[in-house]
Amino acid sequence: MDKKITAVLIDTVSIQNYIFSSNKLKENIGASYLVSNIYKSPLIEALNAVSGAYNTDIDAWKKEPQKIKILKENVPFEIGYIGGGNALILFERKEDGERFIRVFTKILLSIAPGIRTAFGIIDDFSLAESNFSESMEKVFDSLSENKNRYFPQVTLRSYGFTSVCPSTSLSSEAIESIDSFSYESLLSSVAVSKLENSYYANIELERSFSNILENNYTFTDDLSKLGQKEGKYNFIAVVHIDGNNMGQRFRACKNLEEFRMLSISISNATRISFTSMLETLIKKVREGIIDKIGLQLNEDDGKILLPIRPIIIGGDDITFVSEGRLGIWLAEIFMKAFSQYKDSKDEPFSSCGGVAIVKTKYPFFRAYKMASFLTNKAKDKSRKTEGSSYLDFFVSSGGWVDIVDDSIEEYYRSPLGNLHFGPYRVDSAEGDVANLDNLKYVISKLKQGLPRNKVMGLREVLYRSRYDAEEFMNELSSKGYRLPELPGFPYHTKLWVDKRTPYFDAIELLDFYPEVLYDRS
Repeated sequence: MDKKITAVLIDTVSIQNYIFSSNKLKENIGASYLVSNIYKSPLIEALNAVSGAYNTDIDAWKKEPQKIKILKENVPFEIGYIGGGNALILFERKEDGERFIRVFTKILLSIAPGIRTAFGIIDDFSLAESNFSESMEKVFDSLSENKNRYFPQVTLRSYGFTSVCPSTSLSSEAIESIDSFSYESLLSSVAVSKLENSYYANIELERSFSNILENNYTFTDDLSKLGQKEGKYNFIAVVHIDGNNMGQRFRACKNLEEFRMLSISISNATRISFTSMLETLIKKVREGIIDKIGLQLNEDDGKILLPIRPIIIGGDDITFVSEGRLGIWLAEIFMKAFSQYKDSKDEPFSSCGGVAIVKTKYPFFRAYKMASFLTNKAKDKSRKTEGSSYLDFFVSSGGWVDIVDDSIEEYYRSPLGNLHFGPYRVDSAEGDVANLDNLKYVISKLKQGLPRNKVMGLREVLYRSRYDAEEFMNELSSKGYRLPELPGFPYHTKLWVDKRTPYFDAIELLDFYPEVLYDRS
């Protein structure tokens, strides 16, 4: 018999805006912790309140993904899956599902003000394989409809006579200093909640990676302590990486077990790949390679502060911030590791990423938006080569530059073509001349084969006419210099081929991808 049950689908709305709305790393960290935590203790509390239970195991679906208890056992509810900012809860009775929504949202208003959630609910959900895809589509349609219909107020309204929180621009509330925080002005409950939870985020992060930190290393929540130096190298890299075609994979699942297995495999691949990246970084620190680059690593309570701080590690995406010269290198390590894993159907994973390299005091939210935009540009390129991983980057060495939509084309515009050669393929050096191996090769050869003034002269001439380009090439040749050659392409003699050139990007990264981090002859 095809048993009909009530399904409640929860979605966390505008996660990125909530996490990155502040330029303070500590608030970003606390916000990320709050978002990941709402499907833990608050979910348990709400489910217990509805069912009268006291021992709810919200991870049971991971331990036995093939076991669907609500079909055969006398249970009032069951976790369908949790992942990617969503949670699917199955209820025996529709009234329990509706009551759960009321209780859960009330709890969130108290512990996580500012987080917006939306819900889809249907009372004829079917777990039968013949109807599962249709049921999932129906509950997602319900979610979409409710998102557009209801706009819940999850913060205190602002009025003309209330002070404004400098961090969130929301209405401030009279509060006392909390723990070690001292406030120069009144803050909103949203900002306070984020600051408070940054402490718990740090504890959980250290616990998660305690086996590789070994009580010798730790993470900072201060952007100025990622190893950068004042002056030339006072840069950070904001990195965002997202898995490819994950929505398609989930839509192809024929039953709940497949859905669960896919969610588990994605989460495991992400965490293991990040762990692998962290291990490589710590190895370089121990070997003294990071010292050779010139990073100025800080210490806290006898532990070395690593030049990286993860902000989001969940589902198929991660966001972290690092010292500026490490961003592309770390992103490459993660993406290559991630591509080594497969889903439950033995299909390999791939991902795309964006790296925004900006001054340390650059507005953090803008930097994140830039990294996210670059990730989407990389995804556009990836769709032309199925199963491929691409990375894009932008170096903002001057003032505040926003590259969105068509403005990036204007930024890279030259009389002879597009100065930007990327996005760059990460997982393979075949099939696309714009790959990271070639980029690193060009960087290395420019450093070895040309004086610094000639490299800067090359950068300048790329903005000029064809006549200027030819004159520059003739001058290089007369002095015995030769540009790096990419086999099969005459860039080294013509600079431009089909309105593209590989040299501008390499010059941009001369100081932001240290040669000691890679080995390419």
